[in-house]
Amino acid sequence: MPDRTDQIPLGAVRTFVTAARFQNFKRAANELGVTPTAISSQIKTLELFLGCALFDRKAQSVSLTEAGRQFAKACDDIFAHLDKAVQDTRQTATRTSITVGVGALIGSQWLSKRLFSFWQRFPETGLHLQYSPGGVEFSDGQTDMMLAWGDGRWPGLVSEPLLQFETSPVIAPSMLPGDTNAPPLHPKDLLALPLLHWKDQFDWMEWFAAMGVDTGDRLPGVVIDDSSVLLRAVLSGQGVSLGLLPLIRSELQSGQLVRPFDQAFHPSRSYHLVYPPEALKQAQLKAFRDWVVAEAGLNV
Repeated sequence: MPDRTDQIPLGAVRTFVTAARFQNFKRAANELGVTPTAISSQIKTLELFLGCALFDRKAQSVSLTEAGRQFAKACDDIFAHLDKAVQDTRQTATRTSITVGVGALIGSQWLSKRLFSFWQRFPETGLHLQYSPGGVEFSDGQTDMMLAWGDGRWPGLVSEPLLQFETSPVIAPSMLPGDTNAPPLHPKDLLALPLLHWKDQFDWMEWFAAMGVDTGDRLPGVVIDDSSVLLRAVLSGQGVSLGLLPLIRSELQSGQLVRPFDQAFHPSRSYHLVYPPEALKQAQLKAFRDWVVAEAGLNV
């Protein structure tokens, strides 16, 4: 079947869409800055091309035929996609910055230490780090990519594993037994302490299961979405949390936090780079993706 795309009278289609919206040739003519006769001529050209009537013409009015209604709806959808494509292309051509959603801890303890490297490679591209303590969300139309903690399953989005960190329970020294002769803590002893959970109870449940501790599928404690608030709560002696060890290295080295157990744990969840499926079509976003993936491969 021959390709007739190049033969479609696109000008006439645009005229038809306007006329279909008003169902009035005079109003369509005013909208387009032409005469009603020109509108009628364009519609006739399109009807001849399609081989069917698009309007029922009466003495003082016109109305869409069933074929006209169906074609108008199809044209509306097509032009909506075309208008969006034009807008996206213009934004891409004029884009000078990208916005990356990031949590407090990964932002301050990992990404912020690498910003000079990004600037050296892409001095013309502005990078806006947007504080995002909550879930993965792109509906604001501003966020381009996110560094998110999870299992990698965000429906409708691309998720690339980025950073896998060891974890371990951490606690302020003031919460440890003061008696130096007290027996060492056992993992099950943590159930008697206030547990602080990050986002949900999953990580603690996974850790206790790996330690052979039966929790009955439910844990006490406080759930905190913001990683910086969680860290501040642990530092002030409000409870025990699972710490991402590379991100709290300074607190451990200074003695502000201690690890009751030497054994580190590899959780099933990790940090991912998350973005909409079309994101990498934009050169700046692909450049950031390639850069951050390379940085993640250089260790923490």
